[in-house]
Amino acid sequence: MYARTFRKLTQYYCDAWKLLSARFKQATATELVQRRNSWKSLVTLPVFVVARSVAWKVAMASEEKPKKKRTQSKEKYVTTLEAKAPHYLNSLKVRWEQLHEIPGLFAYQLEKTRQSRVLPGKYQFYTELNPDRTLKRRIPQTIENLNPTFKPKQFNFNKVDALEVMMTIDDVDNTDVQMIINRSPLTRFHTVVCPDVKNNLVQRITAHSLKFCISFMRGLDDSDIRMGYNSPGALASVNHLHFHLLYLPRDLYINNVELQELAGGYVYRLSQSMPTEAICVVFEANDDEAEVQEKVNNLQKLANWMCGQNIPHNLFITQDRRPGKRGSVQVFVFARSHYCVNKDLADFNVGFCELAGYIPVGNSDKLDNLTEPLVIKRIREVTGTAPQALYTRMKQIVDGEDQSIWDQPLTL
Repeated sequence: MYARTFRKLTQYYCDAWKLLSARFKQATATELVQRRNSWKSLVTLPVFVVARSVAWKVAMASEEKPKKKRTQSKEKYVTTLEAKAPHYLNSLKVRWEQLHEIPGLFAYQLEKTRQSRVLPGKYQFYTELNPDRTLKRRIPQTIENLNPTFKPKQFNFNKVDALEVMMTIDDVDNTDVQMIINRSPLTRFHTVVCPDVKNNLVQRITAHSLKFCISFMRGLDDSDIRMGYNSPGALASVNHLHFHLLYLPRDLYINNVELQELAGGYVYRLSQSMPTEAICVVFEANDDEAEVQEKVNNLQKLANWMCGQNIPHNLFITQDRRPGKRGSVQVFVFARSHYCVNKDLADFNVGFCELAGYIPVGNSDKLDNLTEPLVIKRIREVTGTAPQALYTRMKQIVDGEDQSIWDQPLTL
């Protein structure tokens, strides 16, 4: 009996041990598999990270600013306007903010957040409320024609308070360029860019002034900075050569227009499918000095011709914000059929801002009631048939064809 009992007890312990051993082996095997998978994850993680890094670099490569052709040594390049432009802009922003806090220096304090509205429709015109500029800005001058004489007794930029001059840039073709606050700002950092102030140049584009603006814009990393110009008869307020610098951190109508080539591989016009008309001259990121100068010279020839033909005009200069075009600069030229003698401060005026799709208004009723069809209609009334002559003339300039017939006055 004892033997039978002992055998059963022994068999019970053997079976229990086998079961326990089997469970232990199973648990151990599972842990080994988990550890092995963990090691695989650790081994493959660097590969995954590297792959992600490579993919990111490839994706960003298309958006990186193309390298410019070097026609000069690095030591010489760092002294150029393009190389210094980011530093100038950063200093300008800091100084503008400091001056904006000084009571009485500006005509009004520009609110940091202003009421705005994107007009419903296909073209996304952007309008913004700025009643202070309508009521408190300096009364615009009457400029009699596109070939005016300088009148030193009238207001000019030699008469601004010294505190209003944020900086003077003196390394561009031996010409000083003053950066002056606009006392009635449209946007943050609104600056009046005044080339060669002391020489009392009238409000007509020169090759030096145009090259300064384009070189400055080409050197910037901030695509929200824009520049513009209004000729006499096209909303210029002061008969002293100046451009405007604005801060507009959004895409405008003009940034998304369709273009069709007109001449030279770098001159375009707005597509006929667009509701407005203009010429666009493209300065590519890798244009060398000779290419930049050629395009500047052709633009200046066009501006001289428009003055000779009594065609008021506006320019809008912006970095190309389209995908894959980072680093390029676009200069839009707008021709007008009618000469505007005075700004009507109570009406919807059309200058370079409005032509580009940025429309400041003086009261909330206009902000609420303005529509895309009304904006397009107003722009078309201002430009009329003048752009057609502009297309032909610019093609003549770029192609180097005989220009003698273009010296005759144009009847619009």
